Amino acid sequence: MALSKLAIGNWKKAEYYLSEYNDKINGDGDRDGKTKTVTQLCNIWREIHGAKHWNGLLDPINPLLKAEILRYGDFAQQCYDSFDNDQSSKYYGNCKRSKSSLSHRLELVKCGRGYQVTKYIYANTRVLDSFFGEETNDSGAWIGFIAVCIDPDEIKRLGRRDIVVAWRGTETPHEWMQNLRDILVPATTSHATTCSNIQTLSKPDARVEKGFLSCYTSTDEDSVRCRFSAREIVVGEITRLLNEHKDEQQNLSITFTGHSLGAALATLSAYDVKQIIVNSQDCMSSIPVTVFAFASPRVGNLSFSQHMEEIGVNVLRLVNSRDLVPKVPGVIVNEKLGWLTKILHWLPWAYVHVGVEIVFDSSVSPLLKKTHNPAFFHNLEVYLHLVDGFQGNKKLPFKSSGRDAALVNKSSDLLIETLQIPSYWWERRNKEVVKRVDGIFVYSPTTPTPIPLPLLLSPH
Repeated sequence: MALSKLAIGNWKKAEYYLSEYNDKINGDGDRDGKTKTVTQLCNIWREIHGAKHWNGLLDPINPLLKAEILRYGDFAQQCYDSFDNDQSSKYYGNCKRSKSSLSHRLELVKCGRGYQVTKYIYANTRVLDSFFGEETNDSGAWIGFIAVCIDPDEIKRLGRRDIVVAWRGTETPHEWMQNLRDILVPATTSHATTCSNIQTLSKPDARVEKGFLSCYTSTDEDSVRCRFSAREIVVGEITRLLNEHKDEQQNLSITFTGHSLGAALATLSAYDVKQIIVNSQDCMSSIPVTVFAFASPRVGNLSFSQHMEEIGVNVLRLVNSRDLVPKVPGVIVNEKLGWLTKILHWLPWAYVHVGVEIVFDSSVSPLLKKTHNPAFFHNLEVYLHLVDGFQGNKKLPFKSSGRDAALVNKSSDLLIETLQIPSYWWERRNKEVVKRVDGIFVYSPTTPTPIPLPLLLSPH
């Protein structure tokens, strides 16, 4: 498809605009003539994955950490991009791609270069209806995937073989927020609709939100997709992959990622996998389990949060300060009460966030419109745009590291008009947005097919 010169020109203006903005922030750069030592990911990947609770990496943010956050965020974004949410489609509720096709897609977007998708995850939509508002003929809905790095060069770059579990959430949180109940239940399979035969979690006072646990553990024997729970799928596949690569245990990692409800499921499944698989065998206890959670709601109580840390699950939460979802459940009793939280921890609606938090504000980006729509503050592509420009926790100015800002408008209308990027261009009617050879998305409207003249009026 030929690209519009006007479109390319407009995008170059936008690139120049952002470049000028960055120059004002950074001045003329380093002039001391010193050569900076380039640290490679393979040398510090354990620290990047939270071995030291990200101490010294957040302020200013380490560029390798930022790149990894964006990479795992793109894994989560692929759960949205690959999900068939067209209610008129006979494949509604499923993944639009085969596992091999999704593996290729991960390669194209560069987040999963060298990764192979090995398993799809399905969840019971009879539980999910209140969360997603999804109704399909089959009660099972596609909710994520498991992939493993198989490329030797990428394994060398990463410093280990990485297993990824990516969960789909929702970009329209009101469907499930209004149905969310502050009901904490023990983090065991006894609250599943159909109990799994997998080992039960062993911390009786660790409690999690009932809906999240039901989503993770319930099954439907009448469903083709959901005869096994999401939990059985995840635990079974992780067990298989660990056994397959048992000779590499010192150079293995398990990384969970998700957005919104997907972030809650990523947290819950990481807790599960670390406790009943990794820590149950001494030879596997050194395998790091990490969660990159975008816009995560609170998942459980104080005991759950403490136990996550005790068993060694590293959680990094990314939060837009204007997003409502990370503020629920536990609006009244939560970690912000300080010492009162420990006194009131027994209450059935006392929730505490887990892990380490990075907070940014969508108002700092010069490329985003000013809006009061809460759904836009929750958008995952907006989150990734803000991570891209994030410099540290001291409210430093926005500084892009090169992520394509046009991605923000895939499912929103948030970019300023100067950029001239169509809104909601990921939808079928806006497929005129194409990727240039250099990887930048630009607007390239299709040239209308000329209407042929009647034969008698045609030039001879």
